Amino acid sequence: MCGHFIMVPRDVIELIVRDIEIENHVNVMPDWPARATDAYPGSTVPLVVPCTEGLRVADMTWGYTVSGKSGVVFNARSETALSETSMWRDSLLNRRCAVPAFGFFEPHKTETSISERTGKPIKRQYRFDGPRRLLFLAGIYRNDRFSIMTTAPNAAVEPVHDRMPVVLLEHELPLWFSPDFEHLFDRTGIALAATAQGPDATNMPVIAARPIKPAAPGQQALW
Repeated sequence: MCGHFIMVPRDVIELIVRDIEIENHVNVMPDWPARATDAYPGSTVPLVVPCTEGLRVADMTWGYTVSGKSGVVFNARSETALSETSMWRDSLLNRRCAVPAFGFFEPHKTETSISERTGKPIKRQYRFDGPRRLLFLAGIYRNDRFSIMTTAPNAAVEPVHDRMPVVLLEHELPLWFSPDFEHLFDRTGIALAATAQGPDATNMPVIAARPIKPAAPGQQALW
């Protein structure tokens, strides 16, 4: 599950898209993360979609609305999204997007911390980052709304949570926008670092996991 990430400002994404389209390696500027803001289901988020001219930046709301259901549905399971009865099938086959992010969050399965707002125990949040801070979350969209694809956790996420977003590396975007996108649902080879959140987490160690298997042919394991 992914219900919280750090979204990248639109003007920064436009610079990222420019670099990707001219096949330049994206260099993260020191001030970019400081300008980022939190995104939750219902937030309007700038993201990247393919078009006939290449790539473009679009603003969409996080979460699909479903008739008869309160709230929004903001994650799509990669294992079942292509089934004939899935509400995600058409979007996954025809409308994929990539959501730039400076990290995402997952609640720990059992670990708790004290809420600063209520003073009551809550599940401790962990922040996950890639080696270069900037990462991309695989998404799908319908009209002006998007959802984030999820998959089985890798070695970094599994101690914390039983699901993770489909995290993409910069060079994997062409594959995500191609007919062979399903190869990217296995995120075993992605290196991430997990950092405990909360006022009492100052001295807790960073959990880092390097790839535990080689990347697929033609792919790199790290940025």
